[in-house]
Amino acid sequence: MLSEKIHGACDLPLLLIFAGVIGGLIAYGIIGLFIGPVMLGVIYTLLQAWVDEGATEGETDAANNI
Repeated sequence: MLSEKIHGACDLPLLLIFAGVIGGLIAYGIIGLFIGPVMLGVIYTLLQAWVDEGATEGETDAANNI
């Protein structure tokens, strides 16, 4: 129910959201319930964009070498 609302609002794995909640709670207390998933979500999105960009650059370089 609640996890479906959280998970449905973004494209993050549910395990990553739970890890962010638990890690944020341990590190920052009650405020960490909100900060943890946001930080992990931003890091996950940036890493995913970086990997996708590297994959498209690799395809472009391969096409230019032909």
